[in-house]
Amino acid sequence: MPKKRKWDSEDSANSKKLRSEGGESSDNADITKQSKKHYKNNISWTDAEMLQLISKIEESIPNDDCLSYVSRLEKIDWNDITFKTHSVQECQQVWSTLLKQVRKFRLLREIVVDMKDWVKAPKPSPAKNVVCRHPDKPKQPFNSYMLFVSEKRSEVTDKYPSLRPNDVSRKLGQMFKNLTMKEREEYEQRAKVIRQEYAEKLRNFYEEHPEMIPKKTSKRFKSLQLEHMPPEKPKTPFQLFVQTEAEKEATDASKFAFNQKCREHWNEMDDKNKIFWINWAEEQYVKYTEDLKEYIKLHPKYEPENIKTILTKKEKRIKARCSGKPEKPPHSPYHLFTKMMMESENIQKISNKDSINYISEKWKACSEEEKNQYKIRMKQMWEEYKKKMDQYLMTLPPEERNEVAEEEFRKRKRAKPKSEVSPQNQVRIKLKKPEVPPLSEYKYFLSVYEGKENPSLIWKNMSDAQKAVYKEELMAKKQNYIALYEEYLKSLTKEELQQLEDTRGDQYDTSSESEAEISD
Repeated sequence: MPKKRKWDSEDSANSKKLRSEGGESSDNADITKQSKKHYKNNISWTDAEMLQLISKIEESIPNDDCLSYVSRLEKIDWNDITFKTHSVQECQQVWSTLLKQVRKFRLLREIVVDMKDWVKAPKPSPAKNVVCRHPDKPKQPFNSYMLFVSEKRSEVTDKYPSLRPNDVSRKLGQMFKNLTMKEREEYEQRAKVIRQEYAEKLRNFYEEHPEMIPKKTSKRFKSLQLEHMPPEKPKTPFQLFVQTEAEKEATDASKFAFNQKCREHWNEMDDKNKIFWINWAEEQYVKYTEDLKEYIKLHPKYEPENIKTILTKKEKRIKARCSGKPEKPPHSPYHLFTKMMMESENIQKISNKDSINYISEKWKACSEEEKNQYKIRMKQMWEEYKKKMDQYLMTLPPEERNEVAEEEFRKRKRAKPKSEVSPQNQVRIKLKKPEVPPLSEYKYFLSVYEGKENPSLIWKNMSDAQKAVYKEELMAKKQNYIALYEEYLKSLTKEELQQLEDTRGDQYDTSSESEAEISD
């Protein structure tokens, strides 16, 4: 019995040499048979398992697939392909081996057969009111931003060759945003001239080809369409402001640049001007809820999207201030101390992460007399608040007055148990120091991973969406750790706080392990 051949680089070279020599087709056929036999012997899977792998990959192909097989393979989630005890890596290796055994190019005869089937198949009827583009019809003109991009794109790509197309577009948008008014005016004038030329060319085109003039949709048809559409979602105050500015000012700037300009104006706007947009947004929201109720009556199966509040916390505070509602004071001496510290200049030099610990330590360092002063000040602020609140309620209509009074009563009732126990009567209980969460998503993945496969390979093969789940869980753990650590600091004495300050550098893991390569 002859020895089993090894299909190595020498055999590959020999096969190429044999293919280059004419008249030796039988030898080439033998080599092909040996190569296929070699690859199949290298696979430890049974035929049934290989067919199951092929079937699972076939099931993952969408019905409207129009990508090349290489692009489609890149989009496949291999975690859905695995079966039995076979891992992602094993499935990929077997698939790569199988892929080498099939022809991946098409013969002309196969293409001709497909063409015949396409010609014989019934064609879809053309859509109504859809006109194919005429080759002589002038193209839409560039606006000022597109003119700037067409001139500067090559300059940016030459200067930053490593940038991806999306990053290049972002860079160009930032450059356009930083243009002076004079430079931007120059591009807008050029765009205006191009628009006028386009309008003239389009008029001449429609004179020569009157059949290409678009047909207008009747107002009755549009109204019938709107009747069957759900009510439009309510806009925020800022969105209403941007919409109004866009209607007043016809500009050629990009949408991003225009929104940035409106954002700057919005941030500089005082409360008296903002309250107009806030009230308008609330009126639109009330109208939306009424229209939505009517629409659901006609369409009971419609499930409306859950809309969050249209006002931000800052906008709610602006509305309360403009309506004369007094601002609520802190609920405890410590909260009053925190508020005053956050407004000081010293805290501006400290990062947000360390500011909580810094304020907590400063509060621990205060004497009992100083803490009592904050307590007295807090009581005075609450007495003033109650007086102002009573005066504010008298200015409201009876219905609104009752609603605000009930809401205020509920809030005070929830806060009452916290204020009944005084700090002097509390028993100091030293809490256990919370465990520091992992510093990165990969370390957190290692802490919860229970599989037998190599975790680094599992992490590399994960999609961005799967990694985002671990990122969100880690963020929640870090926020919980900050809250627990703050309570832990409050339970310590001054001596223990000083000792903790001396050993602060050892509380974080500063290992030199590189995670960037693994996580990427």
